Amino acid sequence: MYIVFRKVDFTTVWELVRKSNVWWLILAFLLFNVSKVFSAHRLRALLHAINIPIDYFHNLKLCYVGMFYNLFLPGSVGGDGYKVVYLNKRYTAKLKLLVASVLMDRVSGAAILLAMALGFGVFVTPFFNFFPEYTNTGLVVLALMAIPALLVVTRFVFPSFWPAKGPIILWSIGVQGVQVICAYAILRAFGVTDLFTIYFVLFLVSSLASMLPLSFGGVGLRELVFVYASQYLPIHETPAVALGLMYFVVIAASSFIGVFIKLPAAESVLAERE
Repeated sequence: MYIVFRKVDFTTVWELVRKSNVWWLILAFLLFNVSKVFSAHRLRALLHAINIPIDYFHNLKLCYVGMFYNLFLPGSVGGDGYKVVYLNKRYTAKLKLLVASVLMDRVSGAAILLAMALGFGVFVTPFFNFFPEYTNTGLVVLALMAIPALLVVTRFVFPSFWPAKGPIILWSIGVQGVQVICAYAILRAFGVTDLFTIYFVLFLVSSLASMLPLSFGGVGLRELVFVYASQYLPIHETPAVALGLMYFVVIAASSFIGVFIKLPAAESVLAERE
């Protein structure tokens, strides 16, 4: 964030946020939480594949509590660690399979993020004069290869989740698609009316960057992507940086729902039955 605000005037960004349309921001908040509901469906499909009979609402609560923990460790890994520990105690499942489930959850999301970024990238190449003519075709081909590549990884690296491959892919598309719409709502709140596909590409790339264990909740990394990209693309850096900051605010506000959620004790289900 220090690097970001050495290049961008914070006062200007704050003024844009202050004057934003609150109804679009409320819509962005609701859309982000819809994406979390879809994400919970994906995780539940993964857990059912390794015979963990968690019900939907229990799993949704776990996802929100995990999302709250994600705010405190770099790369959003705190929530994943919490889920693994909780499920290991609750269902006496193998630790290796639980770790694999949260990894597969991440990998599937990243694969669809990359595919969508490549697809939207077709609309960005015209702004550069050094790309060859076949670049757009290559981007489309690479985007289409993302799902087959994900299937290969699932089959040979995470074979335990192969039976759930369909729901994993569909829910991943739903998660990332709704989050792109969430970014659109935030941009509209700031009065942006054009060049949305460029913002979407950068938003998706910044979401991939936020997975790196270098910041808390991705804050700073998203904004840095927008700052440097605005030097080469015809977008305004102020709404771009504000998009990154507001998206983090939406994530943080949604994550604090987890503070008020009470999960069943992390005791073995078998012990309860006894």
